[in-house]
Amino acid sequence: MADFVVLEGIDGSGKTSVGKYIEREFDGVHITVEPTDSDVGKLVKRSVHEDSSPYYDLFLFLADRVEHTEGIKDTIERGYTVICDRYWGSTAAYQAASQEIELDYLIDIQQRFILRPDVTLLFEVDVDTALKRISGRERKSKYENNDYLKRVRDNYLELADRFGWTVIDAEKDLDEVKSRVYSILKDEI
Repeated sequence: MADFVVLEGIDGSGKTSVGKYIEREFDGVHITVEPTDSDVGKLVKRSVHEDSSPYYDLFLFLADRVEHTEGIKDTIERGYTVICDRYWGSTAAYQAASQEIELDYLIDIQQRFILRPDVTLLFEVDVDTALKRISGRERKSKYENNDYLKRVRDNYLELADRFGWTVIDAEKDLDEVKSRVYSILKDEI
């Protein structure tokens, strides 16, 4: 039985839409997202739209995650399955794409305090497709460009391979993706 499921993927991969679907389809599910709405999470959300150091962003993400992880643990203890839209893999994939911080460092620093997910689903999508999907957003993050997202995608695929994540073909129609995720999670939740 999975108490903690994480959805990972580049911007525009469909993970947020599928997360909402999971919440509707399964009883006893609580969905959460990173960055959070905490005071630190609000700083994170602001920093992704500013020209800031990858280390500044990293430590904001980590501070937000420490607080968030405690909330996840509490929610699981109350009997819920937590579905998290982004977790430690996002920080590793995105911050390593800056090419200033090594992926192994990002993995190591987070493994010391995170809660290990029971299931991690990586929504795999071509960068051009993802950018088309998010083209209507009013405010773009500094990460939403082709070259950067290609590096993020490569990092995600390496993480999936190293940690045994389930890779979901998110190029498919959203209903097909939802169906695939449902078939994976129906025996887990």
